[in-house]
Amino acid sequence: MRTDARDYPYLAGMAAMLALVLAVASVARAEFRAPNHLEIHYINVGQGGSTLIIGPNGTRILYDFGAYDGQKDIVPYLRDVVRLAPTDGLHYTIVSHRDRDHYAGYRGVVESGYDVLVANYDSGSRKASDHIRVNWLNPARRTTAGQVRAIPLGTAIAMGDGAEAIVVAANGRVHGEQHAPSVRNENDKSVALLIRYRNFHYLIDGDLGAGSETCTDHETPQKDIQSRVARALIGLGLLTEAHGVDVLHVSHHGSESSTSADYYNLMKPEVALISVGKKNQRYLHPRRDVVDKVLLGPNRPDCVLAPPVKQVFQTEDGEEGCSATGCTSFLGRTLGDIRLTTDGRSRYTITGTGKVHSGRRDPNATKEWKFPVDEAGR
Repeated sequence: MRTDARDYPYLAGMAAMLALVLAVASVARAEFRAPNHLEIHYINVGQGGSTLIIGPNGTRILYDFGAYDGQKDIVPYLRDVVRLAPTDGLHYTIVSHRDRDHYAGYRGVVESGYDVLVANYDSGSRKASDHIRVNWLNPARRTTAGQVRAIPLGTAIAMGDGAEAIVVAANGRVHGEQHAPSVRNENDKSVALLIRYRNFHYLIDGDLGAGSETCTDHETPQKDIQSRVARALIGLGLLTEAHGVDVLHVSHHGSESSTSADYYNLMKPEVALISVGKKNQRYLHPRRDVVDKVLLGPNRPDCVLAPPVKQVFQTEDGEEGCSATGCTSFLGRTLGDIRLTTDGRSRYTITGTGKVHSGRRDPNATKEWKFPVDEAGR
């Protein structure tokens, strides 16, 4: 006689439980696969930044690690969102500069089992402390890639299907320049990468500065490295003066030190991305002098010439307040973790997880925002 689970309630319950277990196991076993397109992920680490760049062939670059233990935000994102198992590892890690909110999470990532397969890079800064050794230099030695190396200017990391990450600045020097003034500010030693894939261009540059500027009220002791980077990219033919980049990383979390009108006019982005933390205390990032006056500001013939960006997306709200140099801006859309994908030809798509540590999130945080790739069809 045939037995049907529907005739026995406990069998039906066991069957349902088994189906659930198998479904969960299937998700747990989901393997990372090369995406066949370019992906850029802003992992919401609160204060600081952490950006995962994945090439069409699956090459993985993790740029910066935030201020806190990497097991808190970075590891869950790699495992649960990207489906990257520790056994898959990372090909390259890059610490843009040796400030705590950019390297501190590295040790937690490695201690969670994620190996680094090709290289551990930073700017070549000589800044040293016990904290840097414990959380960055010593853990790196335990990976397959081995000890931290200064990243060479002009290095091009191939990521498949013609996509590449080009090192355009490091340790105060800019690719293509014959002479460089000395730099003391650690932020101005940040590594800058141009990511290009077909017609899509994106620049990430840690905490690089753009110098002081009267017309936008920027006040900073940092030097203008960003404009030098932009002019070098145009001079080297890596960007065109007419089109600039599609997407711009807003340096230094939208600080007063970054993204001057001069730099913005050269880069001409259509979308801006900001990694910022609610608990940034006295920093009050991102600033109105950056977001309101430059990125979203009206065209000013004496200052901001490039059109305003279509959208500003950020990981968190900043801490509300004002200081002697300016006030916090709240005009950006807070998405939590941010994911950008592009085929490099026609469009790129941005979406968020809506996961924030504190404060508000945009009501449309998880929708898909679609933008045409500049120069598409050329």
